[in-house]
Amino acid sequence: MILLDREDIYYVEAEGDDSLVRTARRKRYPHVEPLETVEGRLPSPPFFRIHRSYIVNLDRVYELRSRGDGEWEVKMDPPVNKVLPVSRRRMEELRALLGI
Repeated sequence: MILLDREDIYYVEAEGDDSLVRTARRKRYPHVEPLETVEGRLPSPPFFRIHRSYIVNLDRVYELRSRGDGEWEVKMDPPVNKVLPVSRRRMEELRALLGI
């Protein structure tokens, strides 16, 4: 079992019935709980579920940008730089949490 500091987590991704935790390191850490369970364990904010498959650490979001046609995405801080989709129904709450 690997213990991670919450501030080291950039995002958590659904992987079937399990989850993958992504930190600044290249390695993703498997977690044997579904995303819904992980979501309940992480404090909100700074963690927020932006999509059915992703929970992000809002402190690690570098950019919120439009993909056009009402679609949005977030780009995570370096060195991760991962671009993740944002669900339309989550946008209003995400904007409020980001203060925009």
